[in-house]
Amino acid sequence: NAVGNIMFLNVRTSVLQTISFLNFVNWSDNNPIKYMQAVANFPRFAGDFAMIWNSDFLKQRRKGLQTDVSAANSKNKVSAILSYILGKGYLPTQMGDSFAICMGGAGFYRNRVKSYIKQGLSESEAETKAFADMQETSEDAQQSARPDKISQQQAGPLGRFILAFQNTPMQYTRMIKKSGLDLLNRRRVRGLSQTRSDMTHISKIL
Repeated sequence: NAVGNIMFLNVRTSVLQTISFLNFVNWSDNNPIKYMQAVANFPRFAGDFAMIWNSDFLKQRRKGLQTDVSAANSKNKVSAILSYILGKGYLPTQMGDSFAICMGGAGFYRNRVKSYIKQGLSESEAETKAFADMQETSEDAQQSARPDKISQQQAGPLGRFILAFQNTPMQYTRMIKKSGLDLLNRRRVRGLSQTRSDMTHISKIL
């Protein structure tokens, strides 16, 4: 409840969530120019935005912080009601999170569909793979509860208390470390030249 109290209707956090849509921009099939071209085709962009917003993936993310009073500790109704109210206070942050994923993900998804179709996939296969790529990118870039995105320190009893607000920063730190090592060892991103690979690693660090 202490975390919920701090996050209750936290507008600043919800606004800061929205800037993470930039994490979907890359230096290959969703580079800044191609992303803006996808946005410029607004009817298609709006359709992709709505599709992602209404997907089971985002519905589950928005539902993840909700608490059902009837399912809470029946021995302490006051605590259960307080938890329920505080859970509702996460709504602005949840909306900011969903908006960032849809805003960045819609352009990423459409451009990735085009890439897969060029590689010979059918439209339905391309859409399925593109959505999976978009979802994986969002799990890397946004706060994630997936076990493979959380360190042992975060998952431990002390970490759940001390590191309650460090989930995303720790994910970003791991991404920056990986990109730094890739840049240092001149590892290429699949399908990109060395120069574009270096640009990708540098942009992730930035």
